[in-house]
Amino acid sequence: MAVSIVEALEIIDKNIHSNIATEFIDIEDSLGFIVAIDIVSKVDLPKFDNSAMDGYAINSKNLGKTLKVQDGTIFAGAKELPKLLENHALRIMTGAPIPEGADIVIPVENIEFIDEYIKIPIDFKVGANIRFKGEELKRGSVCIKKGEEINSYTITLLASQGIEKIEVFKKPLITVLSSGDELKHYSEKNISDFEIYDSNTPMLKIRAKSLNCKVASINSAIDDINSLKAVIANSLNSDLIITTGGASVGDKDLTKEALKELGMKYLFEKVDIKPGKPTSLGHIDNTYILILPGNPMAAMINFELFGKFIINKLKNSAMPYHFAIKTQMSDELKLKSGKFSVILGCFNGNSFKPLPYQSPNYLSILKDANSFIITKPQIDKIDKDENINIIMINEMPGNFELKSIFVF
Repeated sequence: MAVSIVEALEIIDKNIHSNIATEFIDIEDSLGFIVAIDIVSKVDLPKFDNSAMDGYAINSKNLGKTLKVQDGTIFAGAKELPKLLENHALRIMTGAPIPEGADIVIPVENIEFIDEYIKIPIDFKVGANIRFKGEELKRGSVCIKKGEEINSYTITLLASQGIEKIEVFKKPLITVLSSGDELKHYSEKNISDFEIYDSNTPMLKIRAKSLNCKVASINSAIDDINSLKAVIANSLNSDLIITTGGASVGDKDLTKEALKELGMKYLFEKVDIKPGKPTSLGHIDNTYILILPGNPMAAMINFELFGKFIINKLKNSAMPYHFAIKTQMSDELKLKSGKFSVILGCFNGNSFKPLPYQSPNYLSILKDANSFIITKPQIDKIDKDENINIIMINEMPGNFELKSIFVF
């Protein structure tokens, strides 16, 4: 019996457990990896009290007074630090350490110069324009939590702590398999009129790589149960096997039979979804197997809905769930009610526009999709400008007017 989309996602959330080991890698090689343990800061940020502006260091008791400027300037990286003299001001640059006796930095643009003296304004508070030691991050506090995914700016933080290597979870190993005698590798030049190039395998391989997985490359299996069993058995070192094709009820749809003979236990078998009802999930020992339809669009949709979630769980991500946002429909959309349906579309920052001519076997439109909606069986129409929830597929490039970048 087919499960609902929500039931399938709940089963994944409850049952997918990762056995992936950890490794230590250089921080500059860590992009996209998941942090395996809490990372504790080694130094305070800032490391010492320092100036946030180019200006003059003074003591707050001299606000509103005219002061003499003592000799010298404190620069960032100063090796020796002079003491602020009584009733004097000391030139200081951004990032330079605060001298003893100073508790305010007056920006240079707020200073009135009178020969070798400067007139100090009165409307500054103690601590103005000073970045205090540890105000951003205290030494010994957790700066990156277990389960966070490393991005470019995480690496900035790691470098600021003098951290060279970190412990991360290894990349999940994903094996992609498309079955069918009619499928040929795209590099083959001479194929018959009734053979087709295998597009699902490279699509799913590259998508898994984009999610920071290791991907095994194997040839498509022929429609022979012994060959299928051999290919699958040889791939059981993988964390996840993704199969496409051979999952329905045709005479030569042998994938499920091969998996059954290998001892696969199902977590769910078929999903109440259009397109992609044959989508199923199970495991053989510690290897999970996701069965996707052979039609390209159906395979893509169900990978984004279920496969990506499984991979994020295997990666030990603290944020494995789908990225959904609220927006509006660009146009009226009429639907055939009775099933949960997934509609691909393009979100331009203001509204969601469904892509035309959606059929499970279509693939030319897939490149234009950056999001999708899921409709309930009772829905047969979504009105223009109606508020909806959409699920994003990838980070979305901008295509808006420049003025739309501002809050107001």
